[in-house]
Amino acid sequence: MTIRWDDKLKVGNLEIDSDHRELVSLINDFEIEAKSASGIDRHRIQVTLERLQLYAHDHFAREEYIQAVAKYAGLEENRRQHLALRKTLAEYIRKFNADEFADAAAAAAEMSAFLDDWLMTHIVEVDLKMRGAMTVEQWR
Repeated sequence: MTIRWDDKLKVGNLEIDSDHRELVSLINDFEIEAKSASGIDRHRIQVTLERLQLYAHDHFAREEYIQAVAKYAGLEENRRQHLALRKTLAEYIRKFNADEFADAAAAAAEMSAFLDDWLMTHIVEVDLKMRGAMTVEQWR
């Protein structure tokens, strides 16, 4: 399912909201590759996963820095969830690159569903708690 960005997902910090929009875009790119009618292109999946992994790493570091400087109370919860996603994504990428999945298309579709669910759940249940707590003046 393609994720649609909605202003209701904004936390009110320009950098974090911009990052979240980019993560939505990258996950949607992965979904397109995972559900391609012409079949799985392993190289394109790998490139998309690497882009997602690198961007998620940068976003998590940026978000955690902003939260630390602003003395945000939910920082540790966010760090735990970020670490869990990084581990899951790294393990999936390792298995995909090692061709450990019996059905690459099914594995890609499963990962796509996981990423969709993880991002939306994380934004709605964790990140939206920081709405109003991350003003520009607090961390710049």
